[in-house]
Amino acid sequence: MTTRTLERKLRPLGKPVQWALLKWLYLRLPPRPILNKKTHAAYSRALSILMRALEESGISTDDRRSIEAYLEAAAPFIEEYEKKEFPLGQTSPEDMLRFLMEQNNLSQYDLASDLGGQPVVSDILHGKRHLTREHIERLSLRFHVSPAAFYPAPA
Repeated sequence: MTTRTLERKLRPLGKPVQWALLKWLYLRLPPRPILNKKTHAAYSRALSILMRALEESGISTDDRRSIEAYLEAAAPFIEEYEKKEFPLGQTSPEDMLRFLMEQNNLSQYDLASDLGGQPVVSDILHGKRHLTREHIERLSLRFHVSPAAFYPAPA
């Protein structure tokens, strides 16, 4: 299942949620252990869409409960996968950038204007250059994360 298909199916969640959509989600993306990056990206995208839907007004109590039940069922599997793939204290700034790019379906070219060109992005991702303070400020604004996310953890 592609992210585009998932977004198309879940797009109506901005309006009152229909049980058929959640049933579709359970059938296509049932809460279960995540084994690869592609599946992780699909679950993360679905949960992001569902969490945004919860913030919308006009969602019935039943729909809210259904969404919350799915979130409670699927979130632990995402957390388990992320702990395994991105253990705390061992993530480099480059790994964090790679992770955020993957989560947001961005390429090196998408970050070129933020970091000074595609070759700079490539050099950073390959460890040939380090993120500067200015890079970190721009990236933290773009991804809505703390600048601390891009600083290496103390050994």
